[in-house]
Amino acid sequence: MDWIKKIKDNPNSSLEEIYTTQRGGCIAYLQNQFQLSEEDAIEIFQLSVIVLYDNITNDKLQTLNVQLKSYLFGIAKNKCYELFKKKKKEITTYDNDLLNLYLADEIDSDDSAEQLQLLVKSLDDLGQPCNELLQLFYYQNKKIDEIADTFHYKNTDTAKNMKYKCLKRLQSIYFGHYNKKNTH
Repeated sequence: MDWIKKIKDNPNSSLEEIYTTQRGGCIAYLQNQFQLSEEDAIEIFQLSVIVLYDNITNDKLQTLNVQLKSYLFGIAKNKCYELFKKKKKEITTYDNDLLNLYLADEIDSDDSAEQLQLLVKSLDDLGQPCNELLQLFYYQNKKIDEIADTFHYKNTDTAKNMKYKCLKRLQSIYFGHYNKKNTH
């Protein structure tokens, strides 16, 4: 199966399929190989799916020379090493609304309806779990600790970090659409 084409053609259903078929095995692998808690393993798995999607949509991954499972588990393994490094250092998370700051600088108010359409399209392209996380925070006004509970994150810092990464990803998708619209 050509997962790269499948993800590009239909990202939501493809990511849902990957998520449901690979979740259990990857979490068990992370817990056994790296002695991670279930919460940490779930977080790393979710982040790995996001990285897989980003690598494909940003054309960093154009050909999959191994099984999807092997590639995804490799990402998860690297994320474990990053987690171990982070636990050795004090991490500061940035809980800024980068997207709003960036958009405020870049968008002319006369084009706000068109920009809103681009933002909605970008949210649709964002995929899960980022789409749900951002909607809970921005549209349903959920507090970060409620979001951490919803996604079974270890703590609020993890939820803030995921929110930050999701915003950066949304920002990248949005400006990809914005730049494509303005160059055609």
